[in-house]
Amino acid sequence: MNTQHWISHFEANTRLNHALPLPDTACTLPELDRVAIARSIAIFQLGESGGGTRLRRYTHSIASLECLKGYQRAVDLFVAEEQSHAALLARLVTHLHGTLLQKQWTNSIFRWMRDLVNLEFNIQVLLTAELIAEVYFGLLSLRCSDPAVQTVAKKILRDEMGHLSFQRDFLFERLKELTPAVQRLWRWQFQFIHSATAWVVAWDHRDCLRSLKVTPADFRARAARCWESFQSRLEKRLSADASWTSPTGSPLSRPT
Repeated sequence: MNTQHWISHFEANTRLNHALPLPDTACTLPELDRVAIARSIAIFQLGESGGGTRLRRYTHSIASLECLKGYQRAVDLFVAEEQSHAALLARLVTHLHGTLLQKQWTNSIFRWMRDLVNLEFNIQVLLTAELIAEVYFGLLSLRCSDPAVQTVAKKILRDEMGHLSFQRDFLFERLKELTPAVQRLWRWQFQFIHSATAWVVAWDHRDCLRSLKVTPADFRARAARCWESFQSRLEKRLSADASWTSPTGSPLSRPT
């Protein structure tokens, strides 16, 4: 895993988030839309505001692996970027005259799930949230007429695309050590958890989606397509890596 690339990426990108200017215009959304979107964004803001304690604890256990050298530093910077998203979203909630949340049931479930097993599962839960966020912020950037919401949604959407690549790099390093049968089992449970999450988020944010003229079914379909795209890229990479490995598990010589 090229952790130095991600260290450089997060160091530069997080600074851009801290300095991102928002359009200096008052919110003119219809009242029902404003309330629904502000509440929805406040939920995502709470999810982005964690300190990464669990993730950092897990990464310490693999710090000695040569293929993940520098991963701890990259994760520290990744968490800092997530916190910069929380700051941006807090500014949006204020702009929309909403209320920041200290606790919310879906966020509590996510935090509980992330501490269930190990680093790989923690990353998977994070990844599920980021795949959902890709759909959510994409819809906000396209369907919400408020300039400040559009500005932040577009920036976070670009960042989430980078996060997906970061997580895919890590999962590749871990999954390539597993047998094809175990990889298929992992794929099945990942798809199940992602699908269940999409159902919960579509229901919990139904008022916001209605304001954006998106049905829960459409949201879930978009989420499924994002998952399929991510998984397809990961599996192609795993397949390419396997093709350069002999039946005994030793690397084959690549042609020059």
